[in-house]
Amino acid sequence: RLEVVGPHLIIQLQDREELRLLYRSEYEEIQLNDWIALDEKDQLVRVVPSKRDPLFASADKKALLNEWAVFLRRVHQFLDKKGFLELQTPSLVKCPGTEPALDVFSTDLKKGGHSEKYFLPTSPEIHLKKALSMGFQQVYEVAKCYRNNEITNLHQPEFWMLEWYRSFANIFDLQKDLVQFFYFLCDEQGLSRPDIQCWTIHQLFKKYLDFELTPQTTLEEYRNLAIQHQLHVTDTLTLDDYFFLLMMEKVEPQLPQDSLVFVEKYPPFQAALARKDHQGWADRFEIYWKGMELANGFDELNDPVEQRKRAIEDLEKREGRTPIQLDEEFFQALESGMPPSCGVAVGLERVFMALKGISQIQKVRLFPLES
Repeated sequence: RLEVVGPHLIIQLQDREELRLLYRSEYEEIQLNDWIALDEKDQLVRVVPSKRDPLFASADKKALLNEWAVFLRRVHQFLDKKGFLELQTPSLVKCPGTEPALDVFSTDLKKGGHSEKYFLPTSPEIHLKKALSMGFQQVYEVAKCYRNNEITNLHQPEFWMLEWYRSFANIFDLQKDLVQFFYFLCDEQGLSRPDIQCWTIHQLFKKYLDFELTPQTTLEEYRNLAIQHQLHVTDTLTLDDYFFLLMMEKVEPQLPQDSLVFVEKYPPFQAALARKDHQGWADRFEIYWKGMELANGFDELNDPVEQRKRAIEDLEKREGRTPIQLDEEFFQALESGMPPSCGVAVGLERVFMALKGISQIQKVRLFPLES
């Protein structure tokens, strides 16, 4: 490694024989991996002694992380050009999100003689929606998010999430945004633009499970369907559990790998923070590409009464996990009038992996956590 500092050349010594040829034996005290330099009198000096073998990043890792940095700049460039305002929301929050299946990171925020429980956010969603209620109309954030107990080839406890929201727009506007977003990134990478496919959950269950799913399908019907397809079931599984089991084991593996696939119209118990349509389906979608779920879009729920009801139901489903309190400021924001809006959450590492043909998220990170 070479670095020019003023008139001096500083190097980390990696070839002792080369040193001997240049400076003979009087520099015997200098060891391999020491940082050395020439002083003003052209004398060799040891700048930093090495205590152990150096931690070198491979050329491939350096090149990939350079591409990752360029990718992040392109993400900002796309949204800035579309007129979105970048916001920064807190990394310590009263409510990290109420999703029943997510484990969270908590800490104690000390205020003088007492402390309050705070969390690392699982998503910036709650605060970005507060911003919508304050009058911001097109906003985005590239945020560090945190989800405990998630280390796989597709998960890290700390990861990058892109979220953007449009006020006075519908879910079709959002889907157009996303197609443009992925096409822009493909163009920047010199890749062919993928075909677009759109499927409802009803269509996928019919195609791959030969089952007529409805918004009213019962837990017993989900259970029988799982048994029919030889999936392992127990008496403790919930509606959500059966749905995820069928999707992850029987549906998602069969989705086209090379197409950008929009999966729409989820069962009502999967509505989360989305509105429901007149038939009872949750008006939301997920995007799959290269065998990975990359994005989750919503026609956002803005009814404070219904939102509180769902949040309380989520907290009840979290039995056995870290207790969470609702963010009352969020509900006050909804009560003040959050306009009709749509929004999406995009896992940026996964998008980069899809663009680069990478199968392990650890390869995208300089300091990954291993399972």
